[in-house]
Amino acid sequence: MALELRQQLKLSQQLVMTPQLQQAIKLLQLSRLELLETVQQELLENPFLEEAQEEVALEKQQETPAEERVATTDDADAVVNKELEKNADWEDYLGEFSSTTKQMQFRESETPEEGMSFEARLTHKPSLEGHLFWQLRLSNMTELQLAIGEVVIGNLSSTGYLQASAQDIADMVKTTEEDVEAVLHQIQRYDPIGVAARTPQECLLVQLEFFEYEDPLVRELIRDHLEDLEKRRYKPLCRKFKISMDQLKGYLDMIQKLDPMPGASFG
Repeated sequence: MALELRQQLKLSQQLVMTPQLQQAIKLLQLSRLELLETVQQELLENPFLEEAQEEVALEKQQETPAEERVATTDDADAVVNKELEKNADWEDYLGEFSSTTKQMQFRESETPEEGMSFEARLTHKPSLEGHLFWQLRLSNMTELQLAIGEVVIGNLSSTGYLQASAQDIADMVKTTEEDVEAVLHQIQRYDPIGVAARTPQECLLVQLEFFEYEDPLVRELIRDHLEDLEKRRYKPLCRKFKISMDQLKGYLDMIQKLDPMPGASFG
């Protein structure tokens, strides 16, 4: 048998994914909340990465000495109060909320189209329900918890508020109210933070906890005095908490950085 040497030219196509491309695709599939957590984890693990932080001036919340309070004129208080009314437009901020309860509606959920191309998904603006269902599927939940989550997400208003009580959901899924509250606690910390809350107070308090605002006074203002803030009852609040108008304005600015309607930005 004779041995023969031959040269062959073979053409083939091969998809090569660089580490950078793999990482880019992975990051594109993350929600804003998951992306933030990933970046924070990378900052902890990689000593060569640095976070560019904006310098934020922290105002010292100190009580005005008694001598200065005596010297303060009514005109000065009026100026600060007028500025509060100008900057804190609580009618627009809280005017969408009503004390009347809406009739519970169990709606059919809207999810992203399965056959959508990758490019289309990048430009497609998801609905609130679709965005939450996507996060629900990625969570580590039992079948019962997933069923509860689906009912919760299916009963949200266009602004992200839950329109069914925990007991109603428990009756539908045939479980306990405690099981519903446990799942609800997780969903309220999905992106957008504060979604599936039942009241404006609950919505803002969830965001306050997530962003680690630890001042107990701002929690009390949100929990017990949102109506006072809406009605601009500033002086009684200052007397109650023994703070100045400037200090109250600092708390108002902090509260107005939160979003009372987290679901409104979705289609």
